[in-house]
Amino acid sequence: MMRQLWLYRLLGAYIKVKNEMKKFVGIILVSLLCFNFSIADENKELKVYQDYKNKLFESAIKEDLKQVEKICTYYKSEKEKIIFEDEYQEMRLDWLCEGGLSHIFNMITWEYNDKFFDESLSHIDVCNEYKKIPLDESKYDQMGINTHMGIMNHCETVELRASFKQDAKHNLIKDLDLEKFNFNFLSNKFYSLTIPENEITKKSSCHLNLKKNKKKRLNYLKIKQRCGVKNITYRAKNPWKDDKKLNEITIRDNDLEKSWIFITDYFYADANEDGYMDLVIRFKNDGSYSMATQTMTTIVTALKKNKYENINY
Repeated sequence: MMRQLWLYRLLGAYIKVKNEMKKFVGIILVSLLCFNFSIADENKELKVYQDYKNKLFESAIKEDLKQVEKICTYYKSEKEKIIFEDEYQEMRLDWLCEGGLSHIFNMITWEYNDKFFDESLSHIDVCNEYKKIPLDESKYDQMGINTHMGIMNHCETVELRASFKQDAKHNLIKDLDLEKFNFNFLSNKFYSLTIPENEITKKSSCHLNLKKNKKKRLNYLKIKQRCGVKNITYRAKNPWKDDKKLNEITIRDNDLEKSWIFITDYFYADANEDGYMDLVIRFKNDGSYSMATQTMTTIVTALKKNKYENINY
């Protein structure tokens, strides 16, 4: 009798556990279904936004203002029925429909800028695509102009990499210490940083670490401190004049920290196809007051061992 009672209790416990497990599995299934419906809704909401945006992009690239206006008119009439994924989607579409073609081109520029952070894409192909778009950057706001100029500067670097020969018979430039790069080598037809050797009081630290400073700012105050000189002077072309004359500019002490050198990239190539490998550096002379700064190129070569010189590129 006791044994039967024990068996009944055991069976009851088993049935109870089984029922609880069914409930638990049921809850999981319902949750998964709800989650899938949620994803489906989000995908649908995202698709509505993407469809409108893509149609506006396509029409703007064709410079079809009438089609843009037609799409925007329809969007505004259907807007109350659209359930957006977030408020920013609605704000973006509203903004795209407020500025004719210029706002659309502005957003195209921002989206292409994001593509250059994707290393899986061919940047030369992205550049070629971007250059075919009939943009009118003169109608951009300052942020849009800066973004556009950043893309054009990057594309110039990409194109230089592609156009310059990647091999050479002689490779003496490889012996140049990239961690102790002479500031005076930052020179070309448009800009020249000049630090006279006889004025340098800290020769052991008066250099640029290219490896460490790639994609980083180095302000002129740090250059002055590293070299122990009284002032920093460079020569540059006046951007508002057509002449090729370089004007000498001595940076005021209170502007030293607000102005800087920015190394965007460097690589080896036979730039002038003379059989000698060169060091190609892309950089900006930039600062707090600069707007849409042009990226420049400096090229250093070695025709004899340990004899380095700047090609006036």
